[in-house]
Amino acid sequence: MAARSGRERRGRAKRPGGGETRTGAALGLFAEVVLAGVFVAVGSLLLITAVPSLAAGVAHVRRQVTGHDIGVVRFARDWWAAVRALWPLGLAAVAVALLLALDWQLARADVLPGASVVAVVVAVAAAAVVVVLARAAGAWSEPAVDDDGPGLTAREALAAGARRTQDDLAGSVLLAVAAAMCVVFVWMLPPLALVVGGLLALAVVGVETRRRGRAA
Repeated sequence: MAARSGRERRGRAKRPGGGETRTGAALGLFAEVVLAGVFVAVGSLLLITAVPSLAAGVAHVRRQVTGHDIGVVRFARDWWAAVRALWPLGLAAVAVALLLALDWQLARADVLPGASVVAVVVAVAAAAVVVVLARAAGAWSEPAVDDDGPGLTAREALAAGARRTQDDLAGSVLLAVAAAMCVVFVWMLPPLALVVGGLLALAVVGVETRRRGRAA
């Protein structure tokens, strides 16, 4: 009976679509998401490279999900291509973030009239900016993964991100919630800043997969 039990376990491990195979795939995806988070965190150290780093992280996670080539060298190639294409978005993101942070501080200091309203507006604006940029990063990564060629330009990616944000409101809300959860994770445990980039990249891949499925 012990021998038969061992044979059954080996059969389940080899059987396509078996429970252990799915578990291994899930663990592999989890590992790549964590690794992508580290890549995104390191790539974002220059600040203006945050959006390109997220785009490369999305491409990395999408490659893992679709069975394409992954690795440090592949991520480095995607990151450099994203920096060359999306650095204007990264620069604009830093400028907008500084402006929103200033408005938030003024609202908290009760310097502006209607400070509570201003705080809500700033929070909504920040969420909208994050969602548009995340969807732009997702749009850029698609040609790079599917065709192994260059992604979109910054203007094309931004236009695609804004269009998808408007056309897929449910997915945009999901992305906003994912971004808020990432902020909460870092607030609760600052070292998680090393992995939240991968979690956000996974959220982008999931939302875009959902959008494609609903459109099909």
